[in-house]
Amino acid sequence: MGVCSLTRKDVEGILHILGGITQIIGIFTLIPCIVALYFNENTVLDFLIPGICSIVLGSLIKKFTKPKNLKLHQTMVASALSWLVASFIGAVPLYLSIHYFSYVDAVYESMSAWTTTGMTLIPNVEVLPKSVLFWRSFQQWIGGVGILVLSALVLARSGTVAYLLYASEARQERIMPSAIGTIKTIVWIYVLYTILGVLLLYVSGLSFWEAVNLTMTGISTGGMSISNYSFPYNDFAKIVMIGIMMVGGVMSFSIHHKLLTGKYFNDIQTKYALVVITIISVIISFKDHISFIDSLFTVVSAMTSTGFTTINVAMLSNFSLFLIIFLMLIGGGAGTTTGGVKIIRFLVILKALVYEIKEVLYPKSAVIYEHLEDIDLNYKIIREAFVVFFLYCFSSFLVALIFIYLGYKPYDSIFDAVSFTSNIGISLGVVTLKTPVIGKIAGIVAMWIGRLEIIPVLVLLATLYLKILRMLRKNKK
Repeated sequence: MGVCSLTRKDVEGILHILGGITQIIGIFTLIPCIVALYFNENTVLDFLIPGICSIVLGSLIKKFTKPKNLKLHQTMVASALSWLVASFIGAVPLYLSIHYFSYVDAVYESMSAWTTTGMTLIPNVEVLPKSVLFWRSFQQWIGGVGILVLSALVLARSGTVAYLLYASEARQERIMPSAIGTIKTIVWIYVLYTILGVLLLYVSGLSFWEAVNLTMTGISTGGMSISNYSFPYNDFAKIVMIGIMMVGGVMSFSIHHKLLTGKYFNDIQTKYALVVITIISVIISFKDHISFIDSLFTVVSAMTSTGFTTINVAMLSNFSLFLIIFLMLIGGGAGTTTGGVKIIRFLVILKALVYEIKEVLYPKSAVIYEHLEDIDLNYKIIREAFVVFFLYCFSSFLVALIFIYLGYKPYDSIFDAVSFTSNIGISLGVVTLKTPVIGKIAGIVAMWIGRLEIIPVLVLLATLYLKILRMLRKNKK
């Protein structure tokens, strides 16, 4: 067997997982029917038909395929395809209920929701049926914790399979000894903070409907809003949302577990984030003469990849926009719902550069212990950090190049390209309903690869390439 090779049984195992994913997405699609019935909307069939069809299709796929204990690269292929499947299914209710949407527009909106990016093509969300608004919020809430993370609880027949599904979504840390235990812990922490967020936003003066939707899109660091002005609420609500975004995008689930169980924790990502957020918030507040609370909200929203805004970001100075680009690229903490390169990788890169300089300056006989607090910086850790950082930069460059080719301003193109690839959602308005299809597809692909930290998509493409290559060689013979 060659590298990334797929046998017939491997393909069957991947299809079995995708069948389960299709079933689960179908069940999720039925939930907005309850909202539509409660508010007496005529969108019930828009969710009921695709939901039932997905459940039936998924059941048929599972019936005619058999599960298989796949390897990591094979579960990465399943993971990459799962997010496409979720977006294609999730797009159907949007396509049926938003009359001016093409199917590509609906896939764009759905991919933005599932990947917790928060970009939208809808010019006026306030006129949408509440069931559609809920569907956008609910997709983000599910996408934040991870489609495969939730599905692993249903699909996994062993701890090994559960861990591979968990790892294929760019997750690594274990909170509990078993993968299933880790996933269950993540889910209950996520649900607990969601409930707390709803209560706090409700107390701050928002309606229950607003509190539910904004908490789902806030804790998932998604940022889709039910208002045309993103987050046009009072200062107390802003402070609550800053807390929700910090909870979702800076502190990892393992740190939350320690916090909730009364254990001591010392997290370098949290310390770094607090310092950087404070400094950049002060700079932007002074530079652009905006209130500190709005500056802080914008900075936290950018760093945690949430995408909520309380100001018109396009009115900020180029200097402030550049700082936001930096924050969006780095992103929040590893082991959170956030996007971007992740804080810990950026710190590893900085530390590796420091040690590289030390090796030049220090005598050859000097022994340098390379570490980042209690993390030993071996070659594998440093390489992984540099590779992911390069892939995010290169992907953003390619997306920006497409936008520039379509006629958009270079600075706006770079800003939005980074926002797409890092799943942020803050935009200078590059991609709209009027954007050519190629621009929308570029956005869809960028959100997709960014959510999976690019590697699983490259594994999928490499697998397809090798498969096609072997078929061509076989035909020649």
